[in-house]
Amino acid sequence: MFKSLSRIRAAFARASQRRRTVRELNELPPEIRKDIGLPDSVQDIEIRLPF
Repeated sequence: MFKSLSRIRAAFARASQRRRTVRELNELPPEIRKDIGLPDSVQDIEIRLPF
């Protein structure tokens, strides 16, 4: 049971980090996003959780 809870907690942590990263990338100025090869806005990819 604790293993399952640990996996769920880890999945939520990864999902939270991914959302934070997408938000930070979207806040970058368009010139910087263009320089590093990102589109005009980074689409929030649906986050799949293992449950």
